[in-house]
Amino acid sequence: MAFTLRFHLAQVNPTVGDLEGNAEKIIGYYHLAVRDGSDCVIFPELSNIGYPPQDLLLINQFIEDNLYSARDIASAVENVPAIVGFVDEIDGVLYSAGAVMRHGEIQHIVHKCLLPTYDVFDEDRYFQRAESCAPVPLKLKGRKVHLGIHLCEDLWDENRSVKVVDELAKKDADLFINLSASPFYSGKSLERIKLARKKVAAFHKPFLYCNQVGGQDELIFDGNSFAIDAHENVIFDGKAFREELTAIEIDLDDGAGEQVEVSRLSREEEMFRALEFGLEDYCRKSGFSTAVIGLSGGIDSSLVAAIAREALGPENVYGISMPSKYSSGHSRNDARQLADNLGIHFTSIPIEETHETYLDMLAEPLQGTEPDTTEENIQARIRGNILMAYSNKFGHLVLSTGNKTELALGYCTLYGDMVGGLAVISDVNKMDVYGLSEWYNFTRGEDVIPENILTKQPSAELKDDQVDPFDYNIVSPLVDEVVENHRSVQSLEDMGYDRKLAKDVIRRIRLAEYKRRQAAPGLKVTRKSFGSGRRIPIVNHYREEERS
Repeated sequence: MAFTLRFHLAQVNPTVGDLEGNAEKIIGYYHLAVRDGSDCVIFPELSNIGYPPQDLLLINQFIEDNLYSARDIASAVENVPAIVGFVDEIDGVLYSAGAVMRHGEIQHIVHKCLLPTYDVFDEDRYFQRAESCAPVPLKLKGRKVHLGIHLCEDLWDENRSVKVVDELAKKDADLFINLSASPFYSGKSLERIKLARKKVAAFHKPFLYCNQVGGQDELIFDGNSFAIDAHENVIFDGKAFREELTAIEIDLDDGAGEQVEVSRLSREEEMFRALEFGLEDYCRKSGFSTAVIGLSGGIDSSLVAAIAREALGPENVYGISMPSKYSSGHSRNDARQLADNLGIHFTSIPIEETHETYLDMLAEPLQGTEPDTTEENIQARIRGNILMAYSNKFGHLVLSTGNKTELALGYCTLYGDMVGGLAVISDVNKMDVYGLSEWYNFTRGEDVIPENILTKQPSAELKDDQVDPFDYNIVSPLVDEVVENHRSVQSLEDMGYDRKLAKDVIRRIRLAEYKRRQAAPGLKVTRKSFGSGRRIPIVNHYREEERS
């Protein structure tokens, strides 16, 4: 007779620091799973405090409250066990841990072995790694089952000397369970399945993977939890960008489950939905319900407006056109047409008179100098002031609209178009901006973003006959190679890029570091974004482009 167990994966969206709210959510999902006939309920890494807690972990009271929260959750757990991520503390040393809860108490604790210290991760700043691992014995349906519980990075061991899952297998784990808080980047969900499948192929044990979902500052957690049976078949493929509670049944005698088809969104849809979800969660968790955007009639602000419309609803998005004497008629018309198509609020506030007042005021102090970007950028800063006035008066979140390519090259105005509370597309390169916009129009079945915005030559329109000084078809991927893959001038030339252009791009990226350090936080959707995962000194005299 088959020995079938019914596990529930609770892909929850915790809020960092909301210990009471997170505990209530965990307990609520636990009881739902029990009513659905669960034999064991699994939650993500650090689900009682949210991930990443960062320097909250340095606050002693926070650690104590976290321990109280874990015990409080455990007190609500009855005969059906729950596995919940929390912070364990032993003699002042912290561990990222999984608690096996049953009969009102924590019966077993598993500590994380591999601590990530790359990109946005800095876990060895806070946690001690476990020196060993072993399966947790648990009686389920009258039979002892050895659960190979491990946490997030413990699966990502390809370049590590310690192989946690391998050790659990050698110690006779009956199945593997990963509690995860793995942030999104495009294509990552399939990488996780690939890693887990390798372990299943090696040890012929089922694998359950429960990932956090939700937005936290710049990070987006996509969920995409999954389960693989002992025969390498995916038997559960979770949803992206939403909470869900799902039952998975596995026959532990032969390790088999019912196979399902693995499907993924297209790159454009996945990225758009991630940005939409990240913006929605950022606003919800930060207490914003409305947003304001400067609508220039250009492609970047148009895409941000479309994302905001989907995330917040058209009634909660305010578009402000702020034309100057250099703004073309088509840009003014395009901005209004876009707002009409999206159904968002629209206001036009001309800035020409204000700009002239600034120039008159500065005429004497700047006497004897030739007009340059100084006078041009005053326009961008006037627009920034107007947007912040709307934010102060009405409580709107200002969404800045610069893309990754522009931020990399410094083609943006500090305290001008960079102003804002969240940079929605700061990790989206210029070519992807066009791709996402075209995808959005296609899915809507009409040119919501007007065709003229997609086809006209990009321009900041801060002076007569101005156009962007870059061929984005070439420069955007070049910038990504430098930022995401750390390419040198020589390696870029070997890839076919012009050596002079490569040197200029690397120089521009280096010189713009001080701007990016003062930019609004931006939603991360690629492997390497401008944010906490990229730490380049502002004062930096290394001239790689001059040494090549």
